Amino acid sequence: MDLQIEKTISTVPLIRLKIFPQNEVYIMLEKFNITGSIKVKTVYRILKNAIEKWQLDKSKEILEASSWNTAIALAYFGNIFDVKVKIILPKSTASCKKKLINSFGAEIIEIEWITDDCIRYRDELYLQNEDQYFLPDQFKNYDNLRAHYHLTGKYIYEKLWKIDFFCAGLGTSGTLLGTGLYLKEQNPSTKIIWVNPIEKVEWLRDFTTSKTDIPFFKEYKYLIDEQINIDFKDAIFGVDAYLQEGYFVGLSSWAALSWLEKFLANKTWLKGVILAPDGWDYYFETLIKYIDLRKYRGCQ
Repeated sequence: MDLQIEKTISTVPLIRLKIFPQNEVYIMLEKFNITGSIKVKTVYRILKNAIEKWQLDKSKEILEASSWNTAIALAYFGNIFDVKVKIILPKSTASCKKKLINSFGAEIIEIEWITDDCIRYRDELYLQNEDQYFLPDQFKNYDNLRAHYHLTGKYIYEKLWKIDFFCAGLGTSGTLLGTGLYLKEQNPSTKIIWVNPIEKVEWLRDFTTSKTDIPFFKEYKYLIDEQINIDFKDAIFGVDAYLQEGYFVGLSSWAALSWLEKFLANKTWLKGVILAPDGWDYYFETLIKYIDLRKYRGCQ
């Protein structure tokens, strides 16, 4: 296994935001990473360690439930490591994502309703034949957190040194807490901000409550200095302005930008990072109705 891939998946653009000229704020664009999202780091770390510990080889099949980003990354690395991959997806997942997963050779099982139901079905399949499957289980696997401690937090610190705040969404919690743990070890005064877009992002019935089942969330939630809940209508407020500036990022990133506009009002000389875990193309069907296409021109 070529460990140089860790350098590749760590290195993504950190772009200073022009819309906050009085402060030094950067957006970390994970949409330029392999497979188009930050989940490539989580998946790589989980699979690499499983292979090194002899928990995963060609005799087993990777089994996971996911809405899309983790599924795409698993399908990609399953192809790289020559291991079969079976993904349980909500039936409502966009066809473009399903085609991408299939293109890497993964098998898809579609389930009605949402990710909660996919997770339950995954667990049923696993219990029927535990010897057949390897379960990454990103919600309970500490390699999720370690991936971002070593690959995301370290990269930000090497590029920017001390920062005043780090802002991200909190899905499985590995990204925010793993990155936050590294940054606070280097500079305890760095604020870790959880921006939580309500409803539209994770496709779970009770996502906030489900955090209590994540072991590393319970262990490291003390790192979070502030939690900001953003309604969907607030998250998409100003979308046209962000797109015209070239910030083609996902919904959770727009939520963070909406919060940041208020947070930085009348403030100067702050230095921080917003994490954009993926690109807006994965949310196109949801977001296109909120965009005034008359404001955009194609290439001349």
